[in-house]
Amino acid sequence: MKRLSTRSFIVKMFLALVGFSFIFGHCGNVFASDEKGNILAQVGSYRLTLEEFETQIQSLPPQLQMALLKNPELKEQFLDRWVDITLIAQEARNQKLDQDPAVQSKIEDIMNAVLAQEFLQRELEGEVDITDDEIETYYKDHKDEFIDPESVKARHILLKVPEGADKKAWEEAESRAKDIKERLKKGEDFAELAKKHSDDPGSKNSGGDLGFFTKGRMVPEFESAAFSLKQGEFSDPVKTNFGYHIIEVQEKKAADIKTLADVQVQIRQTLQTEKQQQLQSVLIERLKAKYPVKVNKDLLDGDKPEEDKTPSAK
Repeated sequence: MKRLSTRSFIVKMFLALVGFSFIFGHCGNVFASDEKGNILAQVGSYRLTLEEFETQIQSLPPQLQMALLKNPELKEQFLDRWVDITLIAQEARNQKLDQDPAVQSKIEDIMNAVLAQEFLQRELEGEVDITDDEIETYYKDHKDEFIDPESVKARHILLKVPEGADKKAWEEAESRAKDIKERLKKGEDFAELAKKHSDDPGSKNSGGDLGFFTKGRMVPEFESAAFSLKQGEFSDPVKTNFGYHIIEVQEKKAADIKTLADVQVQIRQTLQTEKQQQLQSVLIERLKAKYPVKVNKDLLDGDKPEEDKTPSAK
């Protein structure tokens, strides 16, 4: 499967995230102020000022803002995206697509989402204050959340046995695994043997390297063998549903608890989210009292067969 480059991935991410907000935030800005001569782009009568462009960038997630700061070319692509979208949107208006009821419904949904997000941000801004005592209390009460479990760094050589294979195929794979173990004991290089003999396409080219992993990540037989080995040891042939493995443990890390300093920012964000959700729930209840709400969830079952909706006889 073809992988996207990091740059391409970032570009696609932020274009997907901000495409709509960029359209609706600026396509209607026909007479943007140009007192300072800061018109960054113009498509027909639609203008984008430098200030508006920077505001849009500041509304992106932090990791995408950082990517734009580090790579000016991405900033140019962001601007090109505005031009492309505005061109297409202008032609869509020319063809009166904005008057199509189905399109108007989509626009209203997007507008509602943007308005709701902005209202919540402004309404809750400054309302959430997390103290150091709250952070410390959370840390003491949730220490289990901050444990780095025991892990091992290992590599393996897999002698694969096809699904449904007979006893002879399993015996042949085990024999090959034992032979490789003997060659390792005599000093042959693990990575070279893995590249030549391993049937694991995901690791063979890197010499069988699996990196660090914790318990629960591998099949039980493999995991049990890996965690029982000492650093630098090779396993005997380990049978799993994939075939036979020879495992070498390269490094072991004992379980460790992160310090309060390590997780302080994480805890603050967690507590802020919890408080914001609580405040949002209170706000929602207040708004329900102000604006009547009616929901008929029974209609969600409309596609079910009639017998599914009929109460069982008692």
